[in-house]
Amino acid sequence: MNIVIVLGNGFDLDLGWDTSYESFYRKHKGWQMHKTEEDDLFQYVIKQVPGNWFDFERTLHEYALYRGKNPVTKDVIDRDIQDYNTFKSQLASFITEGSKLPVKKDSHAYRLLEAYVGAKKRNHAIPSNLFSIKLFSYNYTPLLNVIRHIEPSLKISYIPVHGRVENNSIIFGFHDDLSIPKEYRMIQKSMDVNYKSSDIVTESLKADYLIFFGLSLGYIDGVYFKNLFEQISNFTNLQMINKHLVFITKDTDTEKNIKSNLLDMGINLQLLYNSNIVNFIYTDDKQKKKTEDNFNVLINHIYQ
Repeated sequence: MNIVIVLGNGFDLDLGWDTSYESFYRKHKGWQMHKTEEDDLFQYVIKQVPGNWFDFERTLHEYALYRGKNPVTKDVIDRDIQDYNTFKSQLASFITEGSKLPVKKDSHAYRLLEAYVGAKKRNHAIPSNLFSIKLFSYNYTPLLNVIRHIEPSLKISYIPVHGRVENNSIIFGFHDDLSIPKEYRMIQKSMDVNYKSSDIVTESLKADYLIFFGLSLGYIDGVYFKNLFEQISNFTNLQMINKHLVFITKDTDTEKNIKSNLLDMGINLQLLYNSNIVNFIYTDDKQKKKTEDNFNVLINHIYQ
């Protein structure tokens, strides 16, 4: 059996870490003190913050597209790039502090991580063609610290798709887009010197179980998975279907958001459901009882 686990920011929040973009903006209220009428990246970010969620990377992408239609002088471009680097540095510092909070050992996130570590420990001598479990994280947080606390005697790792704050390798920006002016292409993730190849899609296509925890599959990160969901919704390729898809998310509202994002990718949800086994598991205290049995079944599958 092959298992792939993919972590997004909702995993960190469930674990007990304060690392959301919304919190990043809210805790840096000093930004508002510098609000002016200047037409640059810094002011654009401040003005574009949604009321209940702060999608930082999407805002950067929208600004770069805006600059393609509204060119500016080299001085403004230089200031924009400097602002981007400042945001990146501040974000790394914020995440470093936010991930120092104690983890919640009764959370779904911690219990899933325990299962991952337990499976790696129990099956590390088994050939990968018989059993494989891989963990990919889109977060920058020091997850290795938690893994080592769970199992200090065995070297167990994971794949940080966008780098880690511990070694100053975070990859912050947006997906490739030919519409972006050349002067702003350095904000694309693929242009970062730390950007590395990731086998997340190929491993996901081989997996029997695909577990997404706290990943909305939205505007920025959805680009990684569009091809995957297209292939596992295609009845003409029987080798790609019949997967167990598990989305661990906060509540029914975030479930609807994930489904909406899949539709925005062009994924036919009816085909996805009819060609695979799809389950949603909730972590919110008010709703988690509805799916606790399903979560326990999932944990047992991982341990086996």
